[in-house]
Amino acid sequence: MNTSTEFRVHGAPVSEGIAIGVLFHLNSGSEDLIPDFAIPEQGIFLEIERYRSALALAKEDLLFLQKSLEKEGSQNAANIIEAHIQMLEDPSITTQVEERICSLKKNAEAVFSGIVSEYEKKFSKIKDVFFQQRVIDLLDLSKRILGNLSHKTSFNFADIPKNSIVFAKELIPSHTAAIHASRVSAFITQSGGGNSHAALIARAKGIPYVSSIDMSLLEKAKGGYVIVDGQTGEIIFHPTEATLENYRERKTRLKTTYQLLQQDVHYHTETMDGYRVHTFANVGNLLDLEEMQNYRPEGIGLFRSEYLFLEKNTVFLSEEEQIQTYLQLVQKANRLPIVIRVFDIGGDKNPELFLEHEKETNPVLGCRGIRFLLRHLSIFRTQIRAIMRAGNGANVKILLPMVSDIHEVLEAKKIIQEVRQELIEQNLIGSQNFPIGCMVEVPSVVFICDAIAREVDFLSIGTNDLVQYTLGMDRSNPAMSDCLYPAHPSVIRMIKMVVVEAKRQNKPVTICGEIASNPLFVPLLLGLGIHNFSCSPRYIPLIKKAIRQCVLLEAFKLARRVLQMSSPLEISHALLEASRDPDLMCREMASLGLERE
Repeated sequence: MNTSTEFRVHGAPVSEGIAIGVLFHLNSGSEDLIPDFAIPEQGIFLEIERYRSALALAKEDLLFLQKSLEKEGSQNAANIIEAHIQMLEDPSITTQVEERICSLKKNAEAVFSGIVSEYEKKFSKIKDVFFQQRVIDLLDLSKRILGNLSHKTSFNFADIPKNSIVFAKELIPSHTAAIHASRVSAFITQSGGGNSHAALIARAKGIPYVSSIDMSLLEKAKGGYVIVDGQTGEIIFHPTEATLENYRERKTRLKTTYQLLQQDVHYHTETMDGYRVHTFANVGNLLDLEEMQNYRPEGIGLFRSEYLFLEKNTVFLSEEEQIQTYLQLVQKANRLPIVIRVFDIGGDKNPELFLEHEKETNPVLGCRGIRFLLRHLSIFRTQIRAIMRAGNGANVKILLPMVSDIHEVLEAKKIIQEVRQELIEQNLIGSQNFPIGCMVEVPSVVFICDAIAREVDFLSIGTNDLVQYTLGMDRSNPAMSDCLYPAHPSVIRMIKMVVVEAKRQNKPVTICGEIASNPLFVPLLLGLGIHNFSCSPRYIPLIKKAIRQCVLLEAFKLARRVLQMSSPLEISHALLEASRDPDLMCREMASLGLERE
């Protein structure tokens, strides 16, 4: 272990849990992600050879390009390429990089990009046109070399070493969606709020996450172990043996608590007085499907299909590609009901992936969800075709995201029915109907939920966005994390409004936001009339236990009292008092990495 002195910093807890590992610095640029990790002594020679191969390939590519330009008669352009070829012989590109790989024991990409940054800063201070052009040439060449090193246009998260604690300026959903919990122990970032989609994915995967950490600490924190305490937001660099032992024991205790919860997961979920409640799983990718089997959900209450795009970092997935994924979904569900939410693109979920989609000043309030799909009908129709073909004969439902107006529902239903009729005429599906549901995420839908409920087959309340849009707070802003109250009276009353109108229309309601993963809210939600909970698979044991500890009559009384309350603090106190064992519940929340709502 590194003998440097232990030091601690505090950030904002995003996803709870404890991790012990080594830092993996993810340097995020505008286009590529540059990995930064240590190389063992015996691997240095191979790393230098890998770098030399990347230079040789760059030279080969440039020579071919130069000859092509000369044949075309573009001599001026060929001369520019010749300058790039000559730069490959520059010591800053060759021996200096190799020497630093040896001395720093770092991977070639990190060392090379660091040297390029140094030269870029140095030359940028000189206003002479020659030096300015040299900076441009150097950056152009560096992209080529980095591309050769990675053999792809972006970093593959599968290459991250095991037991890594990823340190990045910011994480976007595609980062967290592509990362496997088996390799990544925790996330540390400079920015990013506890209610962002990246944070939700981290919690779903059970990966501890702390934000609001100064990136300049990286230099001070090189080498040795790092401990991430996702419950308190504390990061411990260069921990002592005593500190390590303390946190290893805490990890073991949390794991034991979780295993005890899993023992009863195969039982049906009923309140103490015999009231049946249904628990479903939120799924974002095929790995979640594998994990889901361990928790025995009664179906998939929310499949976030947009992560198909985000994981592949592509602007379009063909009908056949989507069908293969949805078929796996159907097979894993094994005849259980499946709710597939159509692509909820926009907000903090990388709308830039779509070439036609212009950058927006405020994407959270812009073209996202169903608005985006109704403007990109080829994407929408292709997805509906894939869902229906894969779901032919299965219990598959279609869910519309980010609806704000009944016209969007009517237009989407029209398109869905047109696609269904086309597939029937092409003999690709039978005559079955695919129930259509609507996400309740914005206040406008709450206030017209009577009209919406008449037009759809079911409703799903997404409390994460509902809280954000009701309180007018950006959930991805870390400064707002403590202010996003799902216990706010307005949110609780909106949930009740939706339940009442859905019941009048005899339409089922599912709650699928983070509030559905918090056991302290279970009695209140039951009292409000929620029969269906959908949460990340790993939260199911905890929610089932909380339901079994409830008495429905007491839940009704709690809901009646809460609906009369006027402050989030008052409601929070009422929820804690209603808990059968508040101390035990809080410990279990911490063990599962639950967000402190």
